[in-house]
Amino acid sequence: MKKALNPLVIIAMLVTVALAANVENPLYAPAQLGFYSKTGFSFMYKQSDANLAMKAKDWEYHSEYILRGYEDFGLGLTDRFALRGAFGYTHDFSIERSGPSNARLGLGYRAINQPEKIVVWDLYMDAWLGGISKMKAQLIPSKVPIIGKDTVPFSFKYDNYANGRWGIWFGTSVGKTWDKFTLSAFGEVQKTFGNDNNEIKIDEKVKPLIKQKVYGSVYGSVKQAAIAGVCKGVAEATQGTPMEVSEEYCKTNPSLIPVGQVGSVVVTAEDRAVELAEQNAGGIASAYVDSLPEDFSVKTKGVWDYVAGLKTFYEINNDWSVGGGFTWRHRGTNSIEKVNITNTSKIPNAPTVAAITEGIGDSFKGSMEDGVEEYTLTLLGSRQFTKNLQLTLFGECTFDTAEDKAQLGSDIRAEVGLRMNWQF
Repeated sequence: MKKALNPLVIIAMLVTVALAANVENPLYAPAQLGFYSKTGFSFMYKQSDANLAMKAKDWEYHSEYILRGYEDFGLGLTDRFALRGAFGYTHDFSIERSGPSNARLGLGYRAINQPEKIVVWDLYMDAWLGGISKMKAQLIPSKVPIIGKDTVPFSFKYDNYANGRWGIWFGTSVGKTWDKFTLSAFGEVQKTFGNDNNEIKIDEKVKPLIKQKVYGSVYGSVKQAAIAGVCKGVAEATQGTPMEVSEEYCKTNPSLIPVGQVGSVVVTAEDRAVELAEQNAGGIASAYVDSLPEDFSVKTKGVWDYVAGLKTFYEINNDWSVGGGFTWRHRGTNSIEKVNITNTSKIPNAPTVAAITEGIGDSFKGSMEDGVEEYTLTLLGSRQFTKNLQLTLFGECTFDTAEDKAQLGSDIRAEVGLRMNWQF
């Protein structure tokens, strides 16, 4: 009985190898010491979203033209374990943003490989390497600062695509082949750890807004101090005279206390205090802005991302194959836990400067409401030119629903590209 089964097992194994030898097959895995590389370039057209973030930048429904590069590779360590990696670079010509958009390195394990039934179950774990480079952005004034009930004085202009954070991916996929058709399902979860590996430059154009904010935050207390000073002078000047005014009465009724006259206009204690308060608050605001650093960082909170989807594949013959898929991705909502701005101003005093800085930070601290739900449809066609070389033409269309302050949101994204696959 055992001898009779051996030829069937061998045939089934050969069929599995033939089917899995196509690098675009979702069940493909490199043999022991086998290596594969998938190098691709693509062009993406994107129409921006019309959420709060885009309206603040006056960029809703604008077209963007994007060039992307990819590299996926794998090396078979044993007949079950494989080293795997994926890297990507993106350049958006329309908004001058570029940088690494993907960076993963990890291990894959073939937990089940049953050639008799051609059923495959894979597990994998990848390190997310976004922390290799800093997230870089600029703090800029919003072009449309007031929208309905939302006031958005500041916006972020991201200079690169790196998220500046480290993380880890856990994933699994299961698939089955029927003759020439393969169906595979997969799911992934990512934990990204928070840190302050980012650099946000303060644009010169945003400084007048910060100055106004500082002025508004200190004016009330500065005015009260000015009234107290003016009233103290009034009390001292009128002491022992028929027009004597107590300091407390002056503080309570500054608009009733005359302290001078300009032409025919009577100047009151409140008028004089307002004049002094405007000067002093303006001086504090100017000193604060002049003492701002060129850039600052923020402490981000860790987030969870989730991905799931289906992949299909059909091998027409030894030279041609086609495939497709659907992917859902949940991008977690980021939060800023702390704003790291160090201001060196000594006016009015260190505690007040620290309080002002905290107030500035509160303008963009907390939930950024930048979560995104993405839905992607993929189609591809491949041509095997040699035993080792394959070319694949692929296209993707992505729809998403973005939260109010998400800058990754789009009305539509369409991408077409070509990749060259090598295996040895």
